[in-house]
Amino acid sequence: MEKKYFIYILLFFYGCTARLEDTKVPLPQSGAFKQFVTAENLFGVESYGNDNAWVVGFEATILHTGDGGKTWEVQQSPVKEDLYEVSFIDDKRGWIVGKRGTILHTTDGGKQWIRQDGHTDKRLFAVHFVDQNQGWIVGTWSTILHTDDAGKTWVNQGSGEDRYFNDVFFTDSQRGWIVGEYGYIYHTENGGSTWIRQECKEIIPEEPAEDFASPVPNLYAVKFTSPENGYIAGMDGIVLKTVDGGKTWKRLKTGTFYSLYKVAVAEETIWAIGESGLCIVSHDEGATWQQQELRTRFWLSDIAFKNKGEGWIVGGLGTILTTRDSGKTWNMISGVAIR
Repeated sequence: MEKKYFIYILLFFYGCTARLEDTKVPLPQSGAFKQFVTAENLFGVESYGNDNAWVVGFEATILHTGDGGKTWEVQQSPVKEDLYEVSFIDDKRGWIVGKRGTILHTTDGGKQWIRQDGHTDKRLFAVHFVDQNQGWIVGTWSTILHTDDAGKTWVNQGSGEDRYFNDVFFTDSQRGWIVGEYGYIYHTENGGSTWIRQECKEIIPEEPAEDFASPVPNLYAVKFTSPENGYIAGMDGIVLKTVDGGKTWKRLKTGTFYSLYKVAVAEETIWAIGESGLCIVSHDEGATWQQQELRTRFWLSDIAFKNKGEGWIVGGLGTILTTRDSGKTWNMISGVAIR
C-alpha cells in the first residue's frame, strides 16, 4: 500500500465536478467573488513569455492563457489521469507528469500533447529540464527517470525502494537534488548516475522512532539559485537553506507550523506556499519571513515566476492567482475569495 504522506493525494473538495465547456472562457468582471475558470483541484503551474501560462490538475485538466489570465483555453490531454506538474523550457516545448506513469510532451505550446513512455506505472510528481534534451522526473517507489533526447527514451535511475520522491531540481546537466518523505535529500554530481544522501541534522530526531511513525518531516520542494545556494520546503513550516551545495543544511525560522508545498525565488525574494492558503515571503535570504494575505483558505500547491514582475499560484478548488508587480499584490482569477 502506498504511503499516505504525499501532498498530491488529496480529497476532491466538496465533490465539485465543474468543467469548461468551451475552448475559450472569458472571465466576468467582478469584485469579491466565488467564480471559476475551473473548479478542479490544481497541482501545477508554469509560465513562459509575457502573459503565457499553463495550469494542470485533477482529471487531466490542462488550461492555457496567452493574455495574462483574461481568457483561458482547454488543451486536450491524451490521458484521463490526474496531472501533477508542468514544466516548459521555452514557449513551445514542455512536459507534464502525473498519475500511472503519465508523461506528456508538446512542441507547439500545448496545441497537441503527446504521451511519452517512461516504462513505469508509478505516480510521477515532478519534472525538471535543464535544456531541450536533458530532463528528470521523480515519483513513488524511488522513481527517478532521466532522458537525454527530449523524452524519446527514459531511463530509470531509481532504486525501486518504497520511498516517495516529491521534487527534483538541477542547476546544470550534472548537478541536481531530489527531496522526499522522511527528510530524504539526495544529490548527484554526475547527471544521476549515482546519488548521495544529504541531510539536515536539525530535523532528524535524536531517539529512534517506533514502527509506522513518521518522525522526520516530509520534504516537498527544492529550488536552487546556483550550484551552492538552495532552499527546501516541507512539513511543519520547514524551510531549509544551504550555501555549500547541500554539504550542510540549516533550518530557517519561518514562524509557521503549516506544511509548505512549494518554494520559489524571484528577484532576490523567497516565496513559500502551502496549506490553508499560507504564503510566506522573505526579502533577506530567509533571515526573516512575513506572511502575505492571499484571500484564500484553500491549500496552495505550486508557484511560478518566469518573467520580471509576473507570477502565478495555483491550488485547491480551482484557485488561480497572478501578480504583475513581483508579488506586492495578487489578483484572484479563479477560486473562492474571502473578505
